[in-house]
Order: sequence, then structure tokens, then C-alpha cells
Amino acid sequence: MVDVELKHISRIYEKSTKPAVHRVNIHVKDGEFLTLVGPSGSGKSTCLRMLAGLEPVDEGTILIDGVDVTETRARDRDVAMVFQSYALYPNMTARQNMSFALENAKVPKAEVTRRVNQVAQMLELEDLMDSKPAAMSGGQRQRVSMGRAIVRDPKVFLMDEPLSNLDARLRVSTRAQIASLQRELGTTTVYVTHDQTEAMTMGDRVAVLKDGVLQQCDEPLHLYHHPGNTFVAGFIGSPAMALFDDVRVSDGAARLGADGPRVPIPDEFRNRVGEEVIVGVRPEEWRILRDAPAESGLEVEVEHVEELGAEAYAYVRPAQEAGIAARAGRIAVRLDASATMPVGSSAVIAPSRAVFFDVESEINVEYLG
Repeated sequence: MVDVELKHISRIYEKSTKPAVHRVNIHVKDGEFLTLVGPSGSGKSTCLRMLAGLEPVDEGTILIDGVDVTETRARDRDVAMVFQSYALYPNMTARQNMSFALENAKVPKAEVTRRVNQVAQMLELEDLMDSKPAAMSGGQRQRVSMGRAIVRDPKVFLMDEPLSNLDARLRVSTRAQIASLQRELGTTTVYVTHDQTEAMTMGDRVAVLKDGVLQQCDEPLHLYHHPGNTFVAGFIGSPAMALFDDVRVSDGAARLGADGPRVPIPDEFRNRVGEEVIVGVRPEEWRILRDAPAESGLEVEVEHVEELGAEAYAYVRPAQEAGIAARAGRIAVRLDASATMPVGSSAVIAPSRAVFFDVESEINVEYLG
């Protein structure tokens, strides 16, 4: 059993500035694949480097397998890190790169050969073992970098945006390979990415960071359908959730616009909502109303349509007379196969489901006491 615990850890570069990481508290379970996601500068890579021992911990404690490693040197933590830049030795072959750490640790030669050959087969690297990094593609170098970490058989894998240098097609295939490999090995893994699609498709749980503060840590689908606050709601999901500020509440429902659709607030949350609320609606939760009067829905004007083959999205803006505006200006509406919304046309839409946020704190009312 190898759990990892980040207990209220902080990283403070200068006392006069905000902490780069502020009291982050995460428990990674044995064998779990946890993804850390957030925008640039959110502190996710700093968290990973603190866990690896490459950055000091100014406040808090780090436990690996129940042992306090806060002051332990990086080399003694038994973690293996895969870097964004691959960090391979250019003068060494793939075999030499993968065996280097084992040879330094005085592992018997026969055991080194066995481990390297086993991992090479696992990663389909057999034909590249005598090649140097300059003769490899980006995807091949990344697999060698992963192989170098795997052969060490560490307690924990740490991965810092390992796919960001790959093209889009290769990213998709490689992330599936990494997720499959992690399940096969069962090694506790912490994976940093700025790509929320990558985080959602790979992680058993996703931890969302903003400005060094943990916003929410949950299973991907729960995070998507029950975001903890408006930041998580807007960051997770592509296209993003539409957010409407200061929506008036009356008779247990929020009304989008002066004469727009009424969105019922679930009974269990009604006592947590005041006279106004922030309403969030996902692109797939909009219904297009055919031959419906404008007052039964929200009248919108179509500004742009994205055809993606299997699906399409219309980007619309509420009509001026609707009396309401989305926070980002435009609303994304997922279209089904039979729907057509030509650019420049008008339509009437209504939400089939919504999420409600407190106006002051911007926290999802589900999580308010």
C-alpha cells in the first residue's frame, strides 16, 4: 500500500507575495491515477516538484507510504519523474538511458537486463533500443523517458506534462497508452497537465488548482456535473459551461432574462438561494425549441457554428431584448444530427438542467451548508 498525502503544503518564494502553492491538501490512494490540472501559473508543477523533493516545503507535510518525507532528499524518496522535456542523455542509446539509474544503484547486471528488456517489450521499444534520442521521434523519446522511470519500479510515478510536446494525434494515442500502462502496473501516479480533456480522460480523480489554491478534487464525471464553484465550472468542459450572473429568483425558480425561461431550483437547495443566483448551463443541456414563442425560452442569435464531424456546436448570443447576457458573451449549444442553426439566424433555446452558484462566494449551492 503506497498512499501519498499532501497535508496543507505551501510554497512561498517571497514573503511579500502570494504563495505559489497555498495549503494544498490531497490524499492520493494506493494505485490511484490522480491528475493535477489548472491554468498556467496555478501551482500544479510546483506541487509535483515539492512531492519529488525538487522544491522545499515551506509549510505542511508530505507523506509517502505513511512516512514523512518533507525533509528527505529527492534521491531517497523512491519516486520516478517523467519530465515535459524528456530529459534523455543525448549521447546514450535508449537501452543505456533506461539502465543508467539501475547501474548507478549497483543493481546486478542480469537484473538490469531483465528489467530493461521487459519494459522495452511493454512499451514496444525493442527496435529502438540501440538508437540515440536524435534518431527518434517525439513520441518515441517520450516512451523511452517513461521506460527509464518504469524500470526503477518506484513507489510513485510523477509526470509533469509529458505529452505537451507531441502533436494532437500522438497525444491521444499516447495518453491512452499511459493510462492503460498505469492500470497494468498499479503504481500510484500523480500527473500534471494544463489540458482539461487530458485530465478528465486519464485520471481516476482530478484535482483543480487556481492561483496555488485547490479548488476541487473529485472523480471526473462528478467534477463535470457538480462543479464546486464557477471557476471549476468554466475551466472543466470544452466548450465551457455558460454562466449567467445575478439571475432573479422567484417562486423557487431562476428566470433567464426579463421574460425568458424559468429554471426550477431543486427543493433541497432552495433555502440556500437568495433573491439572485448565478446559473450555469452545459452546451449539451440546451434544448432548441421548434415553433415556440420567445417567452418559453431564451431568444438568441447564431454567430458561429463549429462542424466537428460527429457533432457540432453553435455559438449564440442572447438577443438584446432578452435582457440577459452570458458571462463570456456567447453561449455554446451542442447540436444533434437533425438540428441546423445557420449563422445569422435566430433561435429559441431553453435549459433542460442547470447548476446554481451563490452570488457572493460563487460556490455551487449544493456544497453550501
